[in-house]
Amino acid sequence: MIDGKLLQTDKKYSHLKLKQKEKIAEWMYLETKAYYEKNYTFPGDKHIEEVIFKVYDRIVEADIWIPYGEVAKHYKKKRSDINKRVRRDLNQYEEKKTETVCFMNMCMVQDGQGNVLALDKVNDSYTGTTFPGGHVEQGESFTDAVIREIFEETGLTIENPIFCGIYHWDKSNTHHVIFLYKTNRYSGTLHSSEEGSVYWIPIEAFKEKELATGMDYVLQMMESEQINECYMHLKDEKYMGTLY
Repeated sequence: MIDGKLLQTDKKYSHLKLKQKEKIAEWMYLETKAYYEKNYTFPGDKHIEEVIFKVYDRIVEADIWIPYGEVAKHYKKKRSDINKRVRRDLNQYEEKKTETVCFMNMCMVQDGQGNVLALDKVNDSYTGTTFPGGHVEQGESFTDAVIREIFEETGLTIENPIFCGIYHWDKSNTHHVIFLYKTNRYSGTLHSSEEGSVYWIPIEAFKEKELATGMDYVLQMMESEQINECYMHLKDEKYMGTLY
């Protein structure tokens, strides 16, 4: 008898009650997961006892009697299943942190005389007057993408596009993000493309056009040094913007 307890040195893991086994199984999982999150690997043969010792400390604190050797034997037996559970749960957690994203760009090109380059967009899903821009291709930097898109849609090669902020929204399980730029440095000959007609227009006249969805928010960001983000969200089946 030690501290009022009869030590059963021959007690087997199978002799534990079901609730005790369930508790120990959860502790084995938690300590293995903690080891993996700290070391980015599962405990190998040289480090497995680090996990087992921590599990056994929990067992002792819970006033459960079972020899250490029985716990170690059971952990090694269940080691593969425990690792699989940790890997599965961590993968599910990582999936929750990821999302599908579509990167795009838009640039306000200015001529230094109060005019901006307008694009009358002709597209079934996005129509109205806007600024030229497009999608970022895989492996392409954001700056290279906006320079390429402006050239393809207008024939002009812009220089030193200045980042002004982001305009974004969620739709059909995809996060759409538009990087906004402006510049007054360009070269080349202006011409339209299949995306729509492009032309110079005074900024105030531009604001009076039938603008594409969200362009009023884009203009506020382009003309402000304090606002650099707009998130569009659905409200009463219409997209409304919040500026930051």
